[in-house]
Amino acid sequence: MTTFRSFDLVAPIAEETISQYAGQVPAEVVELWRDQGAGFVGDDRYFRIVDPARAAQMLEGVFALPDGSTVLFTTALGDLVVHVNGLYLVVKSRWGAIDLIEGVAFDELVRLIEDPARRDDVWEWQPYPVARDRDGAPEFEQCFGYVPLLALGGSPDASHLQLAGLYEHLAVIAQFAGQPQVRRPLPITTTSDASSAAVDLDRLIAVGRNLFAKLADSPTLNVIELPDGLGVCLVHAVRGGGKIYVAPDGSVLFVGSAVDFDAGLGAFRDGVRTPLEKFDIERKGENG
Repeated sequence: MTTFRSFDLVAPIAEETISQYAGQVPAEVVELWRDQGAGFVGDDRYFRIVDPARAAQMLEGVFALPDGSTVLFTTALGDLVVHVNGLYLVVKSRWGAIDLIEGVAFDELVRLIEDPARRDDVWEWQPYPVARDRDGAPEFEQCFGYVPLLALGGSPDASHLQLAGLYEHLAVIAQFAGQPQVRRPLPITTTSDASSAAVDLDRLIAVGRNLFAKLADSPTLNVIELPDGLGVCLVHAVRGGGKIYVAPDGSVLFVGSAVDFDAGLGAFRDGVRTPLEKFDIERKGENG
């Protein structure tokens, strides 16, 4: 059975709705609707699994999705993940684009959603982390939207992201920018392929060592390669030391020595990250 490592329920999905859509989605989706309902996926609250009837109602007349389409997920940047005839459409209205995920089972889609290493290349979630840290994560039917819209010359910088009603913002995009168009198949690889292609361990170790050098003088570090191509963890195993988890994209998570390895890894998998500027702040505070 498909489950999420971290999930916050917002509302159950009615059995009537599940029966209505059961014939046009994978069996694993039906189980997920029935067992987990609608809510936030992961600690970063970027993905949300939605009630498909509610989504269809709110998007009626907004997007011309193919017949048989079912909205499965929305994102905090107003994207939609839609299933239709065994294909997944990722509708990124902010860019006026529809990306395609082909030949992937639903369990593999869930792994892509939960994999922090794919946040940038597959989901294009930047600059969500900056906006979230500034304003907090959007509520379930909210999103961050660009003001002005990117299609109207707006800048894709976090300073131009504002909280908005999800469906209202999508309607504004459709009205002023038109329908999104198919852009590309997304770069989906197997876990083993992603590990060998994306992870340059020496580079990631260097990132961790450079950051630890800002926190301690001549630290003695143990290096652990993380599973599933997630990157590496550098451990400074002394009182007051800690661990730095480094992802293939160079983002990191620092946890203190009181946090055990598995707890830190779980948070790292869920996309929790430490802003790089914090390493400079902590060192200055220690010296000052």
